[in-house]
Amino acid sequence: MTRALFVFFVVFAYLFLVGPICIVYAVLRGNADILYRVGRLGCCMGIKLAGITLNIKGRSHVDPKKTYLFLANHQGNCDPPALLLAIPQNVKFMVKKELNKVPVLNIVMRLGDFVFIDRKNRPSALQGMNQAVAQMQRGDSFLVFPEGTRTRNGKMGPFKKGPFLMALQAGVSILPITISGSYEVMPPTKFRLTPGTITVTFHPKIETRGLSPSSREALMQEVRRTIRSELEETERPILNARN
Repeated sequence: MTRALFVFFVVFAYLFLVGPICIVYAVLRGNADILYRVGRLGCCMGIKLAGITLNIKGRSHVDPKKTYLFLANHQGNCDPPALLLAIPQNVKFMVKKELNKVPVLNIVMRLGDFVFIDRKNRPSALQGMNQAVAQMQRGDSFLVFPEGTRTRNGKMGPFKKGPFLMALQAGVSILPITISGSYEVMPPTKFRLTPGTITVTFHPKIETRGLSPSSREALMQEVRRTIRSELEETERPILNARN
């Protein structure tokens, strides 16, 4: 717990010291690139202080000039910073609305065109999904965790169908990502950091252009199988995921 408290204190101190200056700069320039650069620096600092080694595989599958919907399994709190460092382009996140209450961070996310989702309010969630689709059609790549939340037992949970409908509506390629080792480094149920290795594996893209909405279930199962292929776990297939 001591290591976790130290890392979180340093990262949030960095955010509150550097964040306001970068926010002003981003507003004046009308460009959020500085926020991504500073954010990656903060993530890199936090991961090093935590004693985490980041192992990236298959990054050649990502063309930084293309638009993707990145879909990754969700093992713990270390997933977002690891992915922000691993993905070789600026990527938008769909985040829970509660993060909109975090000072400085909420402004950074809004300037970065992140989409806030109220998972308990279906109309609001649909509105957020439609906003993300519109942004992808304009060329913004997004990162989404199709499980909707972090695993509580180390096993990959059921996928929600919403992200796959988004990809079909936007006509963008899905790029599956497998995260492994994150659960052991910091399980969601414990405020504890254990030094270790987080492996981020990029898989070949899966095209959605030309597919009909009826392809959603098959597409979901294909992405699930792809992500599971790099996980060192044995589990029964979880079907009939709810939207």
